[in-house]
Amino acid sequence: MSHISNYVCCRVTGNASMRFVNLCKNNGIELENLTADADGFRMTMRVEDFKRLRPLIRKTHVRVHILNRRGPAFFFYRHHLRLWFLAGMILCSLMIWYMSLFIWQIDISGNSKYTDDLILQSLRTMNVDTGCRKSDLSLPSIEEELRIIYHQIIWVSASVTGTRLQIEIREGNLQTDNENMEDIPSNLTAMSDATITSMVIRHGTASVKTGDSVQAGDVLVEGKVYIYNEDETLKKIDYTRADADIMGDYEVYYQKEYSGKYMDKEYTGATHRGITLEFWKKSLKLPEFYSPGKNCEEWTWEKKFRLTPTFYLPFAIRFTDYIPYEMNEKKYTDEELREMAAEDLQNYLSELTKKGVQIIRNSVTILLDADGGHAEGILSLNGPIGKREPIDSGSMAAVR
Repeated sequence: MSHISNYVCCRVTGNASMRFVNLCKNNGIELENLTADADGFRMTMRVEDFKRLRPLIRKTHVRVHILNRRGPAFFFYRHHLRLWFLAGMILCSLMIWYMSLFIWQIDISGNSKYTDDLILQSLRTMNVDTGCRKSDLSLPSIEEELRIIYHQIIWVSASVTGTRLQIEIREGNLQTDNENMEDIPSNLTAMSDATITSMVIRHGTASVKTGDSVQAGDVLVEGKVYIYNEDETLKKIDYTRADADIMGDYEVYYQKEYSGKYMDKEYTGATHRGITLEFWKKSLKLPEFYSPGKNCEEWTWEKKFRLTPTFYLPFAIRFTDYIPYEMNEKKYTDEELREMAAEDLQNYLSELTKKGVQIIRNSVTILLDADGGHAEGILSLNGPIGKREPIDSGSMAAVR
C-alpha cells in the first residue's frame, strides 16, 4: 500500500464475518493486513473500497468498527483550521527547494602546495563561488581550468552533492634541480676546503686523488671522457654528467648568539566574544560593548547550518573571541641558556648525521655573559664534499 494513499483500519464482528470477507474478495475489494481475533477480523483497506461496503454489511449483518484513519486527506482534514501551519509548511518546502538550486559550500581536499584560499580565489575568477547556481556550473571546465592554472596539479575531480561542491586534487612533484640536470654535462666541484679521504668514480674523469688537499671550487671530477688514438694522441672528448662519491675531512666554524632576555605573553583578562550572523552571503555583526586593545588575540570560528551532511544552508554564525594579553620582559637563567644552546647544537649535528656526515671532533663551547651567551667552536667533519656544476656550453663548443 502506498504511503501517500488514504486508508482505513477497521474491525469486523458478527456471525457472518467470514462470509463478509469472501464477499469483499468476490467484489474486488482489496483487504490488507487481514488478521483474525476472538470475535472477528481486523483489516486495512483503501477509503474508496470502504465506501463500497454498505451493501455487503446489509447482506451479512456484520458490524464494522473504524479503528484508525491514515493518509493525507485525513491529515489535512484534522488540521484544516490551522491555515498558518499549512501555509508555513508550504513556504518552508518552497524555500528548501529554492535553496537546493545553489551551491552553499565548497570543500577542497588533496592539496598541500596550494592553499584552499588560493584555489577558492581561482574559482571566483571562473564565477564559481558560494551562492552560484548549480545549473551554471560546468564541472569539466572547472577541472580543466585548475589543471591549466596550477602546473603541479596532475588530477582534478569536481562533483556536486546536495548543495556542496567537492574539489578533489592530486598534486605531482616537480623535478628537482639535480633531476633537471640528469642529461646536462657537469663537473663535481669541492664545496669547501678539505682533504680527500676516499673516492668512488662512476662517470667522468678524476682530477684529484685520495689524500689531496682541495679548496672550495676546485674541480674534483670532470664531466669529460678523453678518447685517444692508438698512438696515444687525443682523438676527441665526450662530455658527460660526472658522478662520484667523494668523502673528505673538513672543518666548519659553528657560532650562535643567545639573548638573555625575552618577551613573555601573559593573558590578563576575561575573553570577550563577538557574534556575526551570515545569511545569503550577507553579514550582520551584533553590537559589541568591547573594544580590542593593541595587545589582543583574535580567534575566529564559524558554524554552518545544514539539513544533511551534504545539504548546506545559506545560514552561518561566526564567533570571534578577543583575548587580551600583556608582553612582559623576562630573563633566562644560566641553566636555561645552556640547555637552549646544547639543544640547538645537538639538532645541528643530527641534521649533519642524516646527510651522511661523520663528526670527528667537536670543540664547540658554550659561554655565558651579562647579556646572554653564545656557542662557538670548530667542528671537524668527514662527509661528502662534491657539488654539481654544469659545464659551460661555450667551452664545449670551442673544444669540439
